[in-house]
Amino acid sequence: MATRRHFIQAMAALPAAATLELLAQEAKPDPARFALVVGNDAYRDAPLVNARNDAGAMAGLLAQAGFTVESLLDGGRERMLETIGRFGDAVRKPEVKEVAFFYAGHGVQLDWQNFLVPVDAQVGDAKQVAARCLDLGLILRRLSETKGKTFVIVLDACRNDPFGGAYRPEQKGLSQFDAPPGSLLAYSTAPGSVASDGGGRNSLYTENLVRELSVRTVRFEDALKRVRLNVRVASRGRQVPWETTSLEGDLYLFRNGRRKLSEEELEAEVEADIALWHTVKSSRNADDWIGYLKRFPNGRFAEMAQMRLTRLMVSPEAASAASVAAAATAAKEPPRISTEAEWNALASGSLYFDPRGNLRRKS
Repeated sequence: MATRRHFIQAMAALPAAATLELLAQEAKPDPARFALVVGNDAYRDAPLVNARNDAGAMAGLLAQAGFTVESLLDGGRERMLETIGRFGDAVRKPEVKEVAFFYAGHGVQLDWQNFLVPVDAQVGDAKQVAARCLDLGLILRRLSETKGKTFVIVLDACRNDPFGGAYRPEQKGLSQFDAPPGSLLAYSTAPGSVASDGGGRNSLYTENLVRELSVRTVRFEDALKRVRLNVRVASRGRQVPWETTSLEGDLYLFRNGRRKLSEEELEAEVEADIALWHTVKSSRNADDWIGYLKRFPNGRFAEMAQMRLTRLMVSPEAASAASVAAAATAAKEPPRISTEAEWNALASGSLYFDPRGNLRRKS
C-alpha cells in the first residue's frame, strides 16, 4: 500500500517549487480512492524525455485530490506485472470505490489489441510484442471484474517508433476499444495516431490535462473537452485527444468541487452562454471561438462553435503564422506547425484539416 513516502518519491520528477506547493496542499488519503501512476522513459532504443515528469505531475494532482497513489517509474516487464498485480488486489477491496490508472510511455497496437511497453522490452517482430509487452485489455478486464466501482484510465501512450526502428507496427498508436462498465478511458490522441512527447517538462497532453483538472470545481468530462481543444489548437490539428466512457453520472476529481447549482445559478449560466454566443457568432477570429469553447465546453452552441473553429483553422487567414500564434497563446501552448513550408501549404490549400482536425494533403 502506498504511503506518504510513495507520494514524495512521485514528486521527485517535479521542480522544487512545484513539489513544495503540492506537499503543502496534499490531502489526507481517502481509503475509497486508489490510483496507480506509471511513467516509462528509459527505453534502450527509443528513450523518452517526459514520461517520468508526466507521471510525477499526475501523481501529485491525484494525491491533492485525496487518492492513495502508488507510482512506478521506468518499469521493466516483471516490475510492471508485479505492480499492476498489487494494484488489482488493492482495487478489489470493498472500501475502494474510485480507481485511477495513468500511464505515460510507449504503447503499441497489434491485431486490434493494445499493449503497454516496459522499458526492458526488446521487440524485433510482431510475435515478440505479445510476449514482451503488457496486454492493456487483460488489465482492463481484471479491473472491470470488480463491480460497483468507478474507473478512470488515462493513456499518454502513443509516441512514435516505440522500438527504435527494430520493429515498426503496421498501425500507429493505439486501437479504439470501448470503456468497460463504470469507466472512462482517455487517450492523448485519436486511435491510430501518435502524440507529442513535448518540448518542455511535460507532454503536450499531460501538461494541459494537469492544468485543466487542477480547477477544483470542474467536471472531469468538461476538463477533457478543454484539454482536447487546447491540444488540437496548439498542435494545429495533428493531435486530437480522445475519450470513450460508460459513466452514467458526473465525475469530479476533487470531491469538494462537486456542488449542485441553484435554479438562479443555472439560469445565470444559460444567460451567460447565450450572451457570449451573440457576441462571437459572427466572428472570424479563431480566438473568439476558442474562448467560447473554454468557457462553455458543454454549452448549447458548443457543437456549432467547434464547426466554425474548424472552418477558421482551414482558412488561409487562420493558416497564417500570426493567427496560429494568437490561437496558441490562448491555449498557453507554442505553435506546433514546424516548418515554413507547412504554413505556406496550409495557406495555399494543398494541406488542410479534416473534420476531426487531422492534417491532410489534397490528392
